[in-house]
Amino acid sequence: MYEKKYRELLKEVMTGFSVERNDRTGVGCISQFALGINIDVDKYFPILTGKKMYPMIFESEFEWFISGHTNVKELQEKGNTIWNEWADKAGDLGPVYGHQLRNFNSQGYDQLKSVLNSLKNDPDSRRHIISLWNPNQLHEMALPPCYLYFQFFVDGNNLNMFALQRSADLFLGVPYDMALFTKIMLYVGDRVGLKPKNLDVKFIDAHIYKNHYDAVNTYLNEPYMAPIEYTYEKGILTLKNYKPGKIIKAPVAI
Repeated sequence: MYEKKYRELLKEVMTGFSVERNDRTGVGCISQFALGINIDVDKYFPILTGKKMYPMIFESEFEWFISGHTNVKELQEKGNTIWNEWADKAGDLGPVYGHQLRNFNSQGYDQLKSVLNSLKNDPDSRRHIISLWNPNQLHEMALPPCYLYFQFFVDGNNLNMFALQRSADLFLGVPYDMALFTKIMLYVGDRVGLKPKNLDVKFIDAHIYKNHYDAVNTYLNEPYMAPIEYTYEKGILTLKNYKPGKIIKAPVAI
């Protein structure tokens, strides 16, 4: 069960052998190295029920990502403000996630198109890879990508995906990242005729910010529901009987 595994991850960092670290934001955090979550997304969608999540956020971010766009204005039009703090006055973030996906290094190379073609035409390949980390353009980005690598593995009619995050804000960021990754799997699977099955995510720097401790403890004391079933038809995700818990706020570390 995804939410149980997610809570175990939070508890591990809160009570395990974490390292106290200074960080770019100045807030400070506790971190552990190379933690992960492996889940089956065949039937259930990884969305939390112990605290309120907003599907609009990961849905709009997904559409923004695969479009190749990098301006926050279209996110804002859908009520998504999560990237506002990093955008310039015109709303631009530089050649971040979507740009590297659809126009790698500003040289016209479309990684999404390439991986769809390879999955269709050479399913046993070990090169179904999308890499968003581009050292040549890091200096142009408002924020370097946190999720930076995807690799797909075909097993019969099943599509499996590995995702790598260099940096993982466990309380605020990871729940939406997990939903976004699943949306990517659903999108890709739909276009190549494969059924999404196993999602394996590794967090190299898995951290909880110091000003998130109270929110994490509040969440861990909240009850949660059974896994949420879903359907995905014609590009539309429908969550069945999703009844999220209460809003648990925590400040964004910028």
